[in-house]
Amino acid sequence: MQEPYANDPLLFYPGQRLTAQERERMDRYEIPIGELTVDHLVYSMGRQIENNFQTFYSIAEEIVGVEKATEIAREIGRRYGGRGYAMLLKAHDMEGAGSARMMALYQDLVHSIRGPKHAAALYAEHDEGRCVVRRRECVYYSEAHPENARYTGAFESGCFEGYRAADENLLRVEVHRCRWKGDEGCEQHWVYRDDPDRPPPADFVGDSPADAS
Repeated sequence: MQEPYANDPLLFYPGQRLTAQERERMDRYEIPIGELTVDHLVYSMGRQIENNFQTFYSIAEEIVGVEKATEIAREIGRRYGGRGYAMLLKAHDMEGAGSARMMALYQDLVHSIRGPKHAAALYAEHDEGRCVVRRRECVYYSEAHPENARYTGAFESGCFEGYRAADENLLRVEVHRCRWKGDEGCEQHWVYRDDPDRPPPADFVGDSPADAS
């Protein structure tokens, strides 16, 4: 199931409707301030989030090397993902013990506020056992910098560890597909209750069904 707002025909996302030409003009700083619209601003801020991550990854690798840069990316993810989710649970009086629906609410919220590329993940699906997020694009992965894919993977693994630390009910996070691995899109499952007919894929963070038995 999805939340009711997923079917709201009036929902739209600023910046998503910009043409490729308009996006390129923004990226090259060719648009004068008098022509800026909300769509331009939201697109640009989302783009800046993506660029900030890529700049950090590249500089960290230059200064401390691949191994240390990977450790840093993972630790940033752990704090980044866990802290935000923990705050949402606390705001809903569910501190430390969430659910698949609460994870869906969190995923939809953060994917809604970080630019049109991140909004490609809207909207999460959920039932009593798991929350599923699918997306075509990822703000933490840049097609222009595929050499940084390893850091995107480390960052996301850290995020998953942070989610588990913030939510005692979350068994694991499964990665079924991901852009940084070369897949055309991403599909991630936050598992709260095991289903014997749906064994986890090879890539997951947390406890497998065998570990929990």
